Amino acid sequence: MKKHRKLGFILCLAIPLGLSLSHPTPTNASVVMQDNTQTDVKVDAQSSKTIKNDEDQSALTIAQQVKNQQIDSQQLINDTYQKIAENKDLNSVIYQDPVNALPDTNTNSEQPFYGVPILIKGLGQAYKGYPNTNGLPYMKDNRYGYTKNFVAKLQKMGFVIVGETNYPELGLINVTDSNLYGPAHNPWDLTRNAGGSSGGAAASVAAGIVPLATGNDAGGSLRIPASWSGVIGLKPTQGIILGDSLTPSVVNFAETRRIDDTIKLFEGLLDPKRKSLLKEFPLKLQDLKIAYSLKSPVGSVVSADAKAAVLNAVTFLRQQGFQVVEKDSPVDGVKLMRAYYLGALSDGTVANYLAQQKLHRNLQASDVTEHVVSPMTYALYEASKKASKETKQTYNNELALVAAQMKSFHEEYPIYLTPTTATVAPLNSDPAFLPADVAKILQMAKMPFDQQMDVIYNAWYHGLSKTPFTQLANLAGEPALSLPTYVNAQGLPLGIQLEGEKGSDLILLALGKLFEEKGKLIFLSDYQKLNNDTQPSELQNEDAANISKVVVHNLGKKSVYEFQTTPSKLNFSDDVSPKDAVKTSQQVNARKLQSTNEKQLPQTGASNNDRLVLLGLALFPLSLISVYQNKRKF
Repeated sequence: MKKHRKLGFILCLAIPLGLSLSHPTPTNASVVMQDNTQTDVKVDAQSSKTIKNDEDQSALTIAQQVKNQQIDSQQLINDTYQKIAENKDLNSVIYQDPVNALPDTNTNSEQPFYGVPILIKGLGQAYKGYPNTNGLPYMKDNRYGYTKNFVAKLQKMGFVIVGETNYPELGLINVTDSNLYGPAHNPWDLTRNAGGSSGGAAASVAAGIVPLATGNDAGGSLRIPASWSGVIGLKPTQGIILGDSLTPSVVNFAETRRIDDTIKLFEGLLDPKRKSLLKEFPLKLQDLKIAYSLKSPVGSVVSADAKAAVLNAVTFLRQQGFQVVEKDSPVDGVKLMRAYYLGALSDGTVANYLAQQKLHRNLQASDVTEHVVSPMTYALYEASKKASKETKQTYNNELALVAAQMKSFHEEYPIYLTPTTATVAPLNSDPAFLPADVAKILQMAKMPFDQQMDVIYNAWYHGLSKTPFTQLANLAGEPALSLPTYVNAQGLPLGIQLEGEKGSDLILLALGKLFEEKGKLIFLSDYQKLNNDTQPSELQNEDAANISKVVVHNLGKKSVYEFQTTPSKLNFSDDVSPKDAVKTSQQVNARKLQSTNEKQLPQTGASNNDRLVLLGLALFPLSLISVYQNKRKF
């Protein structure tokens, strides 16, 4: 790269928030980064006390309105609970706490998200008094006895916690569905899943219940739901967020709808002791050479929609002056995933420990057929008992190899572009594990360890084939950002993923801001607002040819992004017009949920908090996580 400078800790974006894609993007907009946030606040003209149609507003805008007493903070919270009730068919929220969800009566201008309601993930984000079930039926009455630093920091930033969102048992699968809580439905199509494991969070944000909702990610749990539910999902650099371990494991962050919110949230949650992890910022974003890939790292099929989403982004980036070349990552995806599953064995150990405490026995095969645990939870437990002393070293060796390979790769290609997911969201009727694989899992107790791990890989492949791109960033410890840039002919979203070297979180968000400013991000509310009379010729997949570059000016303590923008155009599938896409989406969501008398295979998942992981380590010396690593596979 050319000259660099250290990016200041705080990015303040002084551009209008909450721009609608149905209107041309303003030209010559500036993004100012300095110590104090300055935003253009759009006050709702319909009411000085409540928000109307606030789905498009950023959390920062809402907070400013609360501070200015243009919105009554208690009414804002009440409105959020009303939205949860109106969207109950989503099953995205599993716990509400209206009694304790009280706004701070003393306005604090230093809190960037003062008075903004937020939903936290029910998995691994401890909040005293809230359910701590890990998604396991036998833990349904368990509660957190403490509040995690991550959650306490959210409150210090001004958020009002209103409830918990849905997730799968142990977070082990890429959809949100469990024996305890059931599926999280997708707001774009209620017959489909919102994704996992932060599916409840993504569905809640996509539906406009809250402007952002927290989640966590150990294999794609923020980015997969972001792709399938049509929101923004950032997986930060490993260890850069307060409370997260530096060793590849779970990373806590959020699902969002605005890049401004995402940046300000990142600033607030950044561990102050690890600011030095942030990479130097290029004077010109176009100095970043971008590699892209359309190939699944595990050899599975990549849908035409996923390829189209990436190729649209490639065209767009080239029009902005970026050098973009097709180049696959150097990592062996199959080998990576086999090591990844070794790292999951401790989840089975912890689930069994909890069974011993609550059921007073070990897990057994019949627990799968009786819907006590998911097939994969039982599989991991059985395999964990036979893991050799070399298992941990095998896992650590792969982590080191992947990190070295990606470090070398990023020396030439700082940014790696892929689909976030290989397909659009699956139907809720699509089981997480195929019946033939479940039958083999039930016989795992009799198998040697190597055969057990083969069964685990093959059983997980049904889901992995839909989402093979996200795990690389986790094992490499790198940041990755999913952006909602594409909608197919059936009115279903699919995201693109931008992955960068460790510490390039803010650089990825700068690229995300470019996509946002050019009107390339597509949310459900945008579809709902499109005029049915819109002519297809007005909205195409390509921008006008003459679009100026994005430049970062070095102004000492202040830096300015200049976006000189032409009217934006949305990225529709080539097979559908905007008018037809809106109709398709509306028709799909008009369908009622279909019930069935057929028994379905359990699609569960759960999480372990820090204390349970410590217990798991005591019980399983070869456990591959530390006390701070809340292992969640997706």
